[in-house]
Amino acid sequence: MRWLTNPRGGARVLRSLLDEGIEVSHDSLDTFDEREVWSLRRMLVDLEVLPERHDPIARLDVVLEKVTATSAPSTRALVRAYASWWHLRRARRRYEQTGRFTYSQFRNVWARLMAVTAFLVWLDENGAELDALEQATLDRWLDDVTSDQRSATGDFLRWAGRRRLAPRQLAVTYPEAREPTIVLTDDERWAELRRCLTDRTIPVDVATAGAMLLLYGLPLIRIAELTKSNLNSDPRTGSVDGFRQTAGGHLIEVPPRLGRMLAQLPADVASRGTPLIESRAGGPEWLFPGRGAGGHVTYTGLAERLRRHGISVRQSRNAALIGLAADLPAPVLHDLFGLSIAASVRWARRAGRDWTGYVGIVKKSQSQRGGPAVRSPFNASGGR
Repeated sequence: MRWLTNPRGGARVLRSLLDEGIEVSHDSLDTFDEREVWSLRRMLVDLEVLPERHDPIARLDVVLEKVTATSAPSTRALVRAYASWWHLRRARRRYEQTGRFTYSQFRNVWARLMAVTAFLVWLDENGAELDALEQATLDRWLDDVTSDQRSATGDFLRWAGRRRLAPRQLAVTYPEAREPTIVLTDDERWAELRRCLTDRTIPVDVATAGAMLLLYGLPLIRIAELTKSNLNSDPRTGSVDGFRQTAGGHLIEVPPRLGRMLAQLPADVASRGTPLIESRAGGPEWLFPGRGAGGHVTYTGLAERLRRHGISVRQSRNAALIGLAADLPAPVLHDLFGLSIAASVRWARRAGRDWTGYVGIVKKSQSQRGGPAVRSPFNASGGR
């Protein structure tokens, strides 16, 4: 009843659509603020009122329309061309090839399109033409923007230069990349990990997610997306001795105590409540289910629960990655833990390794998939 009388949110959206005689569809929901309709959309999909869709990909066109809605026709046409042939095309190809296009990647595309639109509006307001843009004018813009806006501007100008829409000799300088902050010492990292493995006051799903952050440095969204099919378990005993990030990927072994915690998932979470809609048969068996019937916990929701128990996502992951980069070859970091080649290089340099010949090593490793499992640096008691 509280939901039905809420002046904002999904109930208001439904009332508005019904009052105006508009069909309830993904397209009609896309015209509202996503914060109002996210939960409603998920519920309607669970009820099979609406078809399943991958929102980050599906909403790219909607965002493009919103970003350019108030722009001049020339600016709107240019941003649409840039977005369609560069960002949207690459995003859809990535999704077709890997099945992945995350909300983080979606937000990055959104922010870049906003930055490019703001840049073109600024040029119009200052009487500057893109095809005759001078370096001094560009530098005035760059002096007053953030590093992310600077990066988006540089990306757009490279695209425009290749199509002779802007001078190719324009240069965008970038501030020196900041090193990731490492707050946890190695000893503090192991102490935090032991707390996750032994402290019974921490809910088992939070403790398991924290242990996987601290031990493997996995992106939190990858942890949230794990299902029972990712686990390597004994069907007779149910004990878990490892997991794979992707189907057919490398087996990453886990210490016995963490294996026992993984075997307890999904765990009952009081704050999640009982779903009003039962999960559909044949759907993914999430280790970290969300509030709805068919989805996993959100990044924000899991990160907040970790924070309440004193576990910082970024610092835990940074501490794990610096430790892994000091102990493991770069191809292992690249293949096992979801790091790009560039990220593997940065962490390796931070850990003080010599990467002469790194590219050749990576190419060789990519052609030799299916290697042996990676063993955990823990013994059976949970010690290092």
